[in-house]
Amino acid sequence: MLFHSVLNSRICNKTREFHSYSLDTLLQYYQCNRWDEHTSYGDHGAPVPPFGCLWSTADLWHQVLAVVNEEGVVRLYNTECRNKEDPIRRAWLAHNNAVFDLAWVPGEPKLVTASGDQTAKLWDVKASELLGTFKGHQCSLKSVAFGKQETAVFCTGGRDGNIMVWDTRCSKKDGFHRQVKQITGAHNTQAKQTPPKQKKRRQSVRGLAPSVDFQQSVTVVIFRDEKTLISAGAVDGVIKMWDLRKNYTIHHQDPVPVQSFPYPGSSARKLGYSNVVLDSKGSNLFANCTDDNIYMFNVTGLKTVPVATFSGHQNSTFYIKANLSLDDQFLLSGSTDHNAYIWKISDPHHPPTVLQGHSQEVTCVAWCPSDFSKCSQKPEMLDKENSSPQKSNWLTDLGDKQKTEMNIRMGRSSNTPASSQSPPLKKPEDRTTTGSPTQASTRKISSYFQQKPSD
Repeated sequence: MLFHSVLNSRICNKTREFHSYSLDTLLQYYQCNRWDEHTSYGDHGAPVPPFGCLWSTADLWHQVLAVVNEEGVVRLYNTECRNKEDPIRRAWLAHNNAVFDLAWVPGEPKLVTASGDQTAKLWDVKASELLGTFKGHQCSLKSVAFGKQETAVFCTGGRDGNIMVWDTRCSKKDGFHRQVKQITGAHNTQAKQTPPKQKKRRQSVRGLAPSVDFQQSVTVVIFRDEKTLISAGAVDGVIKMWDLRKNYTIHHQDPVPVQSFPYPGSSARKLGYSNVVLDSKGSNLFANCTDDNIYMFNVTGLKTVPVATFSGHQNSTFYIKANLSLDDQFLLSGSTDHNAYIWKISDPHHPPTVLQGHSQEVTCVAWCPSDFSKCSQKPEMLDKENSSPQKSNWLTDLGDKQKTEMNIRMGRSSNTPASSQSPPLKKPEDRTTTGSPTQASTRKISSYFQQKPSD
């Protein structure tokens, strides 16, 4: 798990007393090699911002990192490549709009992309096939998530203020999958509630035309378990838990969650959350708020106040994400101030370790058992000397809306010196397609895949 390989190495004389070493001491043994820096290109070959990155959980695919960007391109990187090896295993245009989030199907070489074109798409990346398009939102999709053990059901949240649940096993309608459950206006605020006279006639779930409120976006949705969702919004300052066994479409009133966690900060204006993440036991929730704090809630009890607060980073956009190490010991977050930050969960008051080297905000972060990556606008990176033969295991992804060079960085613990330059990635060719969204995307994926991985 995180840092344990370092503690077991010769730099610590094979001691297992983790608590006797500071986080700063451990982090000095990590470095980012030049060959682990990769540029995020768009459909036409120009560098574009990456918006999300995530490692696969499928067998034999644990070293595969998926990265999505502003122009709808998805790339799969083999993070075990070294020096001049081409790390790209697959690359394709998934949407003709930005992809804001992605989620791997647990334990399978499949993933779902959530896009600004108001759809989500399910891809079999091993068979090079688009399996389905999911249509129901009326605005950009901002978040997508699977449950830990669920391979057919996933949820999405969008700028239209709605949460939708999808089942890939359900039949299509007009060529698209439709939502099987919906929570409309999940994060409405009192000042912006729709007057009763404007409410439209209620329809069935499968034919429901969801209401639109551009100011009350759902910024993140995650599963707590197979029957419970957790969501957060952009403006109401409330984290909500939803029981999926309830029907939220039969009432005209705003939906009522089973539990709410009100905004706990000192700001006079209620602020939103850019993301939330659960620990491996599903008991502690970490919410990255736009007031520059990460609040830790215990979601198993009745108390709705934070049990801890982590501060030191800056969060002024909804692109800043946080995540936990696989052993639940460390919290990693991006930041608006161009740095990434790591806190020790058991010591929230201790100043975080600052990871420097970027020129724009650090956004998406994720963890891997063996490697970490960072995305940045400049090709330069901060290399750190390392005397440990082991690997570290965290990832950060930086995205920015400026059309400058974007780079994905992977850091490792290694004795191998960093090369002077990062090898350029292959740029996707400029192609055009016509026809239905499904047909066009199928042709795109066939032409964009670079090579077939070994099974």
